[in-house]
Amino acid sequence: MRPRNVRRRVTTLIVAFVAALSGVLFVAAPSASADGLSNPSGTLTVECDGAKAFLQVDWKGANQVTIRWSIEDTGTKAGISPVLRIQARDADGSAAPFVFPGDNAYFVLRAGNGHSEVGLTSDWNPGNLADINHLLVKVQNGTTEQGVNCFQERKIYNWTRIGYRKAVDQEGKGYETGGVGPGTFDCSGLTLTSYNAIPNFPDFAIPGAVRTAEDIYHWMQDNRSPGKRYAQSVDFADLKIGDLVFFEDTNPEVVRDAEHVAFWAGDNTLFHAFSPSTPIGFSSYSSLSSHFIGAYRVLGVETVANG
Repeated sequence: MRPRNVRRRVTTLIVAFVAALSGVLFVAAPSASADGLSNPSGTLTVECDGAKAFLQVDWKGANQVTIRWSIEDTGTKAGISPVLRIQARDADGSAAPFVFPGDNAYFVLRAGNGHSEVGLTSDWNPGNLADINHLLVKVQNGTTEQGVNCFQERKIYNWTRIGYRKAVDQEGKGYETGGVGPGTFDCSGLTLTSYNAIPNFPDFAIPGAVRTAEDIYHWMQDNRSPGKRYAQSVDFADLKIGDLVFFEDTNPEVVRDAEHVAFWAGDNTLFHAFSPSTPIGFSSYSSLSSHFIGAYRVLGVETVANG
């Protein structure tokens, strides 16, 4: 009888150990962190010799963001550890450091060549910033104590959600063909004025005195290469709040690529300057759905330092 009891106790201990180990693995690598974000607002790669970071950024508002980050050792020398830092910055340069595991303002990857680490922080809102104008991301291929042989700093901008908020600030104002504010707007005037009011935004630079929804639509089509300000085509199913939605003319006799532009407000809703009979505000997407021709997201990335 004793051997049977001993085997039972050993088996119980093994099962308990495996269950505990499984729990540790699950906590250390949650599925959301391992799989990444299904529909991020934008992505950013930051790398130098031996170290590479990749960010998926989902802007939740003008001052709130979800960040999924990863850092990889791509070939540093033995005993050298890649380092990742992320800061949220306002337009005036005020900064808030992103906090990594261990309550540190940096993450050191100490596992050696070929290893990587990932993390996910949802709805981060640094309280000392009015807006997150951009995230500043820095990667270096060693700690200060080990010696830094290379680094790279890049920015990813929050143009879409700040532009949307500045548009919503105009709610209730009147519609006027050609209006660019401050008291009245048309659809393109609201769009351009809202974006151009963002600090550090390198405006759309649409030439000429006449600027229309069609002009903006063509700009989006012609400026898709990543830079400090560029456009990305977005499928309807992937629309996020603040994306720009374009519609063709409702008059079949008018030959025009785009007649109207609006901000996507979520929940099948638009925010726009629609017509002289309605003030600037929210309305249902359904009334214009048959005339939808495309949507774009205004993004921005910039390399600011290498070494």
